[in-house]
Amino acid sequence: MKAAERSSRVEILVADDESSIAESLRAFLEGIGYLVSTAADGRSALAIFRERRMPLVISDINMPLLDGHELLREIKAVAPETEVIIVTGFATIDGAVKAIKDGAYDYIIKPFRIAAIQHTVEKALNHRALILENLRLQENSLNVLRTMVNVLEQRDSYTAGHSRRVTEIAMAIAARLELSAGELKTLRLAGMIHDVGKIGIEDTILRKPGRLTEEEFATIRSHPERGVQIIEPLDFLKGALPIVRHHHECFDGRGYPAGLAGEAIPLGARIVAIADTYDAITSSRAYRRARGQAAALAEIERCSGTQFDPDLASLFLEICHPPGGGCAPFNIEGAGEAPT
Repeated sequence: MKAAERSSRVEILVADDESSIAESLRAFLEGIGYLVSTAADGRSALAIFRERRMPLVISDINMPLLDGHELLREIKAVAPETEVIIVTGFATIDGAVKAIKDGAYDYIIKPFRIAAIQHTVEKALNHRALILENLRLQENSLNVLRTMVNVLEQRDSYTAGHSRRVTEIAMAIAARLELSAGELKTLRLAGMIHDVGKIGIEDTILRKPGRLTEEEFATIRSHPERGVQIIEPLDFLKGALPIVRHHHECFDGRGYPAGLAGEAIPLGARIVAIADTYDAITSSRAYRRARGQAAALAEIERCSGTQFDPDLASLFLEICHPPGGGCAPFNIEGAGEAPT
């Protein structure tokens, strides 16, 4: 870390039940310009962290009440951008692998030279700064994509809110599946931008009140690949690419753009296909008025196994009409999309 950065008085949390180590680290780190808080057990450390959200934590493994591995997981759940350096006097390969897998920046074995900690601390804080800058750039890119989607959907009343509703419906389906946090995040992002490829299609096609010509329909069918071309340069959206590309594939292989069938179609794309169709049917279009929920559910049931994954279709129908009564836990109001 540069001197100017240290002078900003970055706060570090040291969690260690050996008071001599904790106080030595405090004295050294404060001597080179950091603010330092200490805790003698994992539970106290977590309470301090939740209150102050330090950018860096140095934690022992074997502590009372909450050990270092548990503290690491709790910290990462609260603030994934916080860097954690694990220190231990009982080092094992499995312990090191576990710590790094759970998100630790480094794993240091006791006894260690206090002065050697400085280099690790500076590297960890610089790494955090790079992560935050990357997150800022990602958010800027997402804001541009959201703006593009909003521009697309505000071009006429038929498209307003479509991507938001598709995302809500897709997430309601995904909530019934055993998906990881990363998979859920990818699905949410893909739902919001699944139609971004339509941004370059003329209004005369998107808003046409009558039947499309073969050439116009081919243009509409190009929007998944157009969307991929728009988002492909953004590495952090790599996971969303297959969903954007394949959300118009059919379970029986008669969809587009690749004619994939069955489970060869990415799961996220199969989910979005149902959500997309449901919203399209229950929303008004340029060439027809919205149809009701019953009509949409009947269509999804009719096309189960052909257009839609039968298991997901069955799950969706259960969500909309659970055995105990009730209705779909998502918003179905408002206008829908242009012809798909």
